[in-house]
Amino acid sequence: MNSVVYRVRSVLRRRLGATLGVTMIVTLVCAVVIACAAGAHRTSTAPDRYTSAFGGVSDARLIQDDRGKPLDRQVAALPGVESVESMSFVFGGLSDASGNNLEFALEFAGSFHPGGVRLVDGRATDPSNEHEFVATRNFVRQTSIEIGDELNLVTLTPEQSLSGYDISDPQGPRLSITLVGIVDGASQLDDATPIIFISPALLNEEVGLSQTLMDVDLRPGVDVATLRAELDAAGPAVAALSLDSGTLISQPVRDAVEAQARGLWILAAVAAMAAVAVLGQVMTRQVRPTKEERERLSAIGFTESQILADATLRAVIPITIGSLLGASVAVLGSDRFPFGFARVLEPSPGLRMDWAVALGGAALFVAALSLWTVAVLGFIGHRHRAVSPSSLVEAFATRSGSATAGVGMRFAFGRRSRERGSVRGSVAGVVLSVAGVVAAITFGVSLDRLVHQPFRYGSNYDASVGDNGAETLPEGTVARLDADPNVTSLTLFAGSQARFGNRTIPLLGLEVVRGDGRPVMLEGRPPTSDDEIVLGRLTAADIDAQIGEDIELAGATQSQVFRVTGFAVVPGLGANDGLGWGGIVTMGGLAHIDETALVTSAAVNLRVSLETFFASIPEFANQPPNPAYVPASIRSVARIRAIPFMLAAVLAALALLTVGHGMITSLRTRRRDLAILRSLGADRGWITRAVHWQATVLTALPVLVGIPVGIVLGRLVFGAFADSMGAVRDAAMPVIMIAIGGFVVVVVANGVAAVASRRTRRREPALLLQGE
Repeated sequence: MNSVVYRVRSVLRRRLGATLGVTMIVTLVCAVVIACAAGAHRTSTAPDRYTSAFGGVSDARLIQDDRGKPLDRQVAALPGVESVESMSFVFGGLSDASGNNLEFALEFAGSFHPGGVRLVDGRATDPSNEHEFVATRNFVRQTSIEIGDELNLVTLTPEQSLSGYDISDPQGPRLSITLVGIVDGASQLDDATPIIFISPALLNEEVGLSQTLMDVDLRPGVDVATLRAELDAAGPAVAALSLDSGTLISQPVRDAVEAQARGLWILAAVAAMAAVAVLGQVMTRQVRPTKEERERLSAIGFTESQILADATLRAVIPITIGSLLGASVAVLGSDRFPFGFARVLEPSPGLRMDWAVALGGAALFVAALSLWTVAVLGFIGHRHRAVSPSSLVEAFATRSGSATAGVGMRFAFGRRSRERGSVRGSVAGVVLSVAGVVAAITFGVSLDRLVHQPFRYGSNYDASVGDNGAETLPEGTVARLDADPNVTSLTLFAGSQARFGNRTIPLLGLEVVRGDGRPVMLEGRPPTSDDEIVLGRLTAADIDAQIGEDIELAGATQSQVFRVTGFAVVPGLGANDGLGWGGIVTMGGLAHIDETALVTSAAVNLRVSLETFFASIPEFANQPPNPAYVPASIRSVARIRAIPFMLAAVLAALALLTVGHGMITSLRTRRRDLAILRSLGADRGWITRAVHWQATVLTALPVLVGIPVGIVLGRLVFGAFADSMGAVRDAAMPVIMIAIGGFVVVVVANGVAAVASRRTRRREPALLLQGE
């Protein structure tokens, strides 16, 4: 064993530069992988850590829907209540110092805690000073105000608020209010409406109020059922309060954060696997003994086990050092996480060392990369069969029509007996890396297209007119829209619900007045008769319904058997607000199961902009069109669509590392061949062309193979992802982006070849042979 240790020290000292280079490569790659894993863990834990830093979730939430004074004092007096914080919606309006109305914001009075936000700058309002307010960060951004600036508040009286906002002469208190703090938080991820929170002292004035939210903390041992009993016994006004579970971060936001964290975990896992495969080749090329080295070691008494131990130890040392350094360096990237929308949930931004992920990741990296290297050394390293030229390579080389091209092909795909690496391994590594990059780009572009093309998630119209639920369209609306030349298509919808067993299915009745406003079909055809239905893909899977089968639905007035004619992307209208869920029937089919169903929405496609069209219709002046609906699942996807491109960037870096290292080691082992060519009369230009041919064919072939493999893989993965959501499944074909990526790989390989062969091209043949 002492001889093995002595040789390892000697070789590492003699090859110190190469060893340090490999160690730095391991450090950088390991740092990226661990940074992604630590970022995923930091992202996934952000909601709980935010909740803890915020003070925890309230035990219950009370909602006061009347327009009276807040009942928070009466609730706080209940035996089981520890504390109450409330905020009340104020019927009022804001204007800045120049008199510009700020109609985009909502005004509340009271605590900002029920609003799901926390103080991020300045201070909270003085409860006794009605002239102070705090505002959400987006309010401050839109108004460009700063702490200390003043705004003007006008309010309605309680009597005026009964008529809503349509009051030309507000009679409530008029105040000058000063910004003293800025708040931000999870609730802004659900609804980005700018909000201000005025001091609760305003509630002592006679101002019109709408809804009041109260967050309640209960005494130890008191549960929600006990609170409900106490509310019911406290008198009619308090008993009328609705009771719900406390919430700080809504489930859709938690789902979106979890989706981002899951994407980062996938990114880290795929990057780790690719890194082990690529670095395994790099490490094997570095430490694998050649046939001559093995013979010399055997001649001085080394056994096969000692030879393997020597090579393994020379690999494990830089792997271990690099992995530990990578775990330390990874902390420098921790400040980047969580990123995007989830960053607002990070209670402690800045550098953060996640010891469990860092040390665990480093240990796994050391184990996986060491096992890969040992496996290659143990099962492949001892096989030194005679190397013979490939007949296929020779066939192409001899028919290339260019001597430099032929030599370049032989250099690229031929292997010398003294070469440590495997040509097939390098080519396979580049193929897999290129395929991964192309698959990630294909998936990412498809995901981006899904977010930005509304018809792919059911909104195949420019706007909808109506309230999407409670009341029918105003009389004459359909005729007015049908007669308008700027309307290219007009489709009417009525909403209802039906039961299938113990499941409730939201239904839309559809009538195409003119144009092509039918739903986007995934399979089959739209319903044409009153006993036919198309389903969202998720609903079909949930009730196990297939095209051509009959299902019986029980509606509000009677039951009806429908034949399933297809699967569609159901629009988010009426009672249906989930992508992939629900069903569509004809208007007559909906009347068969719900005679009370009314037309509530009209979906239109236009020749002109929404603003131009609806500005020209007087009856819609006070009821602007509803924008195209964006399902919660699409909003979640929009928040994570950068992750596939991050994965593509990591895989691209690994592909370039594979190409670069393969070219450097190949040229180093080809010094004897280059010396012979120089001795036979090849000048520097000839050698340069041969080396560039080698770099081009060595990368072009894996690129040409990896691109179609990656496209197929990316389209399959995206198709499965879209099916899981119920959206349109066809994937994008980013030809230009992929072609540029392939070209970059070839260019980088040629650049590395030019730099690596520069010294070889300039040295005399005798000096090159002396190095052999």
